Amino acid sequence: MINTEKFFAKNIAGKNDQIYDYLPATSTRGDFQRIEGLDVLINSIRTLLLTPLGYYPFDPEYGSELYKKVFDPLDDVSRDEIMFEVTERIKNFDNRIDVVDSQIYELSTDGKSYRVDVVIARGKLEGTVSVHLPGPNHQFAFEDE
Repeated sequence: MINTEKFFAKNIAGKNDQIYDYLPATSTRGDFQRIEGLDVLINSIRTLLLTPLGYYPFDPEYGSELYKKVFDPLDDVSRDEIMFEVTERIKNFDNRIDVVDSQIYELSTDGKSYRVDVVIARGKLEGTVSVHLPGPNHQFAFEDE
């Protein structure tokens, strides 16, 4: 007989120095897609930033207020507010990583569509989290590239 708790701890949850997670999407074989290492952190931060603040009733402090910036022109004030929102949310909700750098790139000539790239580090590993905020002529407020 298999001890379910030991099986889970050994095969699913990972170890102290390793991070595992499963994406809510299935592979071609019908299995959940397993991600590990820095990809888990990138997915976690992208989810945090794309979730509107207060969306989860049992965790009203989870999420960000980036959705409020979708229709704002990308001027100096908006840039500062976006970068503050991104870095503060990450700092408050994920102590597993450090924010190394963050940049905003304008994607359209009207100044209302942009991408936020955040370079994160965990130990010696670095990765980039990208969040795309499209202009008002798109169907959805946020897009994941």
